[in-house]
Amino acid sequence: MKPENLYKKGLWTDEEDRILIQYITVQGTGKWNRIPKVTGLKRCGRSCRLRWLNYLSPTVKRGDFSEQEEDLIIRLQNLLGNRWSLIAGRVPGRTDNQIKNHWNSHLRKKLGIHKQNKSWGKLQNTRYSDGRDSLITLRQSALRCRIDGSSDERKTAFD
Repeated sequence: MKPENLYKKGLWTDEEDRILIQYITVQGTGKWNRIPKVTGLKRCGRSCRLRWLNYLSPTVKRGDFSEQEEDLIIRLQNLLGNRWSLIAGRVPGRTDNQIKNHWNSHLRKKLGIHKQNKSWGKLQNTRYSDGRDSLITLRQSALRCRIDGSSDERKTAFD
């Protein structure tokens, strides 16, 4: 059983960042569990990996999101849902964590999409005014109305 105070929690210091960057510059990425043993950092390997990938890596783009990035994220989120790592793979220089945080703190509010409730994503039987029936998800319906601006006249099967 490991002692509870083996690893440090909380904010990273500049000194810890410097040690991690120095180690990765010499040894490269990978074998994250070796870093605390070799460098003396009181952080677990997972914490070192996430710190590098999300904050310290030179490939990570920092700063505000551009309009093009926001448009791409909105379209990809509509297509893929909350699969942030898949979306991040298509937005160069941004991490899944950055994209998720930007979606939840800015874009979702900008689009007027509320936090998911229990019925979010469940199938809904809809009937269009021309008599067509369609099974769509509530999420698709809400996003279609907000993003495309389309407002087909629909009646739910429960109306």
